[in-house]
Amino acid sequence: MAAVSPDAGRSPPLLRRSILFVCTGNTCRSPIAESLCRLKLSQALGCGPEELESRGYRVASAGVMAYPGDPATPEAAAVAAECGAELGEHCSRPLSPEMLESATDIFAMTETHLTVLFSRLPVGAPEPKLLCGNGDLPDPIGGDRDEYRACARVIASHLDRLVLGWLAP
Repeated sequence: MAAVSPDAGRSPPLLRRSILFVCTGNTCRSPIAESLCRLKLSQALGCGPEELESRGYRVASAGVMAYPGDPATPEAAAVAAECGAELGEHCSRPLSPEMLESATDIFAMTETHLTVLFSRLPVGAPEPKLLCGNGDLPDPIGGDRDEYRACARVIASHLDRLVLGWLAP
């Protein structure tokens, strides 16, 4: 007779938050934001990034014009690694209605992305916001590693604020 797992028959934990970051091609800004968010959330919760869903947090990214399956740019992957985050397995994803419907928090990198998101927003989806609050996050694509580092610093500073708010009682 096979042993039954203590988790057999249990429902997966309810998601507290399903966080979606959106940029253009899903190879630079939104993957950096996704990876840094996973890192910051896991550090704050005292778990590994792979445990976030079991703790009620899903973090994803997509692009409004993404071609499916592209890796993160080498510069984005290198800068994420410098920050302690991982982008090696990243594959770009086009934004889908299902992603928008399942998200509790949607963050755009620019006003243009925000406009596209509002035009695609299904009924009942949360209102998207700019990650940087009131300004665009410049696209580092084609730039040098210092431009990617500057982008990651801006993302990290906004994530610090957001993560504190998400985890507040």
